[in-house]
Amino acid sequence: MAELRAAAAPSSTVAEIARLRKLYSPHLVAAAIDLAEARRRAQPKFGPEVAARLIADPAGVEMASSAAVSRHKAARFTAAAGIEATVADLCCGIGGDAMALRAAGLQVLGVDADEVRAWMCAANASCQSRAARIEDPNAWSAPWFHLDPARRIDGGRRIFTLADLSPGPEVWRGVIDRAKSCATTDTFGGAIKLGPGVNPAEVREAIDTDLPLEIEFISENGRMSQAVVWVGKLAGGGGAAGGRGRADGGVRATAVRGERALSITGEPTEPEVGEISAFLIEADDAIERASLLGPLAQRIGACAICPGLGLLTADHAPADEWATSFAILESMPWNERRIRAWLREHDGGIVEVKTRGGAVEPDALQLRLRGDGGTTYTLFVLRIGRAKEAFITRRVVSGRSA
Repeated sequence: MAELRAAAAPSSTVAEIARLRKLYSPHLVAAAIDLAEARRRAQPKFGPEVAARLIADPAGVEMASSAAVSRHKAARFTAAAGIEATVADLCCGIGGDAMALRAAGLQVLGVDADEVRAWMCAANASCQSRAARIEDPNAWSAPWFHLDPARRIDGGRRIFTLADLSPGPEVWRGVIDRAKSCATTDTFGGAIKLGPGVNPAEVREAIDTDLPLEIEFISENGRMSQAVVWVGKLAGGGGAAGGRGRADGGVRATAVRGERALSITGEPTEPEVGEISAFLIEADDAIERASLLGPLAQRIGACAICPGLGLLTADHAPADEWATSFAILESMPWNERRIRAWLREHDGGIVEVKTRGGAVEPDALQLRLRGDGGTTYTLFVLRIGRAKEAFITRRVVSGRSA
């Protein structure tokens, strides 16, 4: 009852908290407010229907995979393991991935060192769970696993090095070996969920395995979500290893867009550099993180505008779901006064600012450049060589300028 009252009211206000404490114990009110906040934060990830019944805390929601990304991963498990296979969801948290694995028809055992989180996983995913350290030999036994090492430490500071993850790579290797030992044949594998900023070479060196291994960078609705290391039969769609720690493709970029997931694999290469043409082209973030800009550029007939900048150019706007095109209307050396004058003369209104390498501060510049006109422009401010260059563009939508 306290949770329902908290969810239905602006519970963060002093007056509302005081009112609830007259009816319930402070401990129960605090828990109810925490749950109500977690459910509010969960709506973008899981949708209002699932969020309304979720048992979670705000930090657990933040760390959980979204429903769409979890579905994509669960589909790879069912393709390799088959329906009814058992997956150990290690460091399961509130059960974001476990829910998708269960919905896909798999049997799930959630394991988490935090007793409350293990309970949340069982409640949310309708699965078995266990409060234990995953290194414990009695904690789990399955040929398939999903591992989600913690990417935060005390104080909420984000972790960027593999060695500081909990558990770290030395434990991952033991997890892989245990899954292999649980398999009656060579049909086994797993997924290790990491932050999207990981370096594939460092990951391969840290895991140090001869088993097939693939690293997938996943974006959701245009923003990076996570990187997943697929091991064993889950790597490369179950393909054979193409060298130590490599599977066919080696690296994969995936864009999750609602119910759809697009994927591209290839050898990481940089695109050729050429002259700036009529269009600037941005690739999906997953393409850049997977270093697959070269294969994409070749496919759409584009080239890079500058080494390492991550932007392509072409004389056409390619009809490719991985690429967003911007028609160049004007280019000039970076000068805010000149840019503002041009926008004023051309009915400038909202101005979207894009940059690379910190050439400008986009948010502040967007506010300064916004005019009273009715036309929306996209301004690129880029370091090309030692100079800053500005490109005033219009975003292209379905073959026409937006």
